[in-house]
Amino acid sequence: MEIKQRRNSNRIRYVFGEDELQYQWEDGSGSRSFSVPYTDISRDRQTLVERNAWLRNVGLLWLAIGAGTTAINWFSAGELKASIWLLIGAGCYGAYRLRSTSFTIVPSEKGSLLVIDGEEGRRILAEIESRRAAQFRREYDFMPEGDTAEQLRGRFKWLHKEGALSDEELQRRLAVVDASDAARQPAEAAIPRAVLN
Repeated sequence: MEIKQRRNSNRIRYVFGEDELQYQWEDGSGSRSFSVPYTDISRDRQTLVERNAWLRNVGLLWLAIGAGTTAINWFSAGELKASIWLLIGAGCYGAYRLRSTSFTIVPSEKGSLLVIDGEEGRRILAEIESRRAAQFRREYDFMPEGDTAEQLRGRFKWLHKEGALSDEELQRRLAVVDASDAARQPAEAAIPRAVLN
C-alpha cells in the first residue's frame, strides 16, 4: 500500500510493506529516504509548524523600507503618504503567517517521519499504529517455554504499553499466566503435611 502527501514544497511518500515502512521525503532544501521496521517506530508524537522564512524576511525588510520612505516623505514634503513598500511588505508577512504546514513528527530508529496533518495524515498514523501492533504481536505475543510467570507478566505488560495489546487482551493473558503459575497456588496444596507419631 502506498500513500503520498504534498503541501507547499513538501512531498512525502509512504510505502507500507509487510514488516517495514519505506519513507521518502523531499522539499526545496533536500531529500531523505529510508526503510524502517514497524517495531522500530516510536509511539511518541511531536508537532512541527513550518513557515516560509523567506517570506518573513522579505516582508520585514520591505516593511522597514516602506516605513523609512514614508517617514522621509513626511519630513521632506510634509504629507503623510504610505509607501507602496509598506503594502508589499505587509502582504509578504501576511502570506508568511497564513501559509504554513503542520506536521506530526514520529520518531524512529532511522530518523523522524514527518506526517502532514489532515485527513490523509490521520490515515497514515492509523496505518502505522495498526501495522506496528501487528508486528509486535507476531514477534512477541507468545509464551516461551522456560520463562517464569514474572517474565511472562512483564512481556505482556510491555506489549500492552507498546499498544500491541488492548486492556482486555492483557487481562486475558495475565489470567492464563496466573492460572498456570504454580507459585500462586496455596502453599498447603503444594506441600503435603507430614504425619507425626
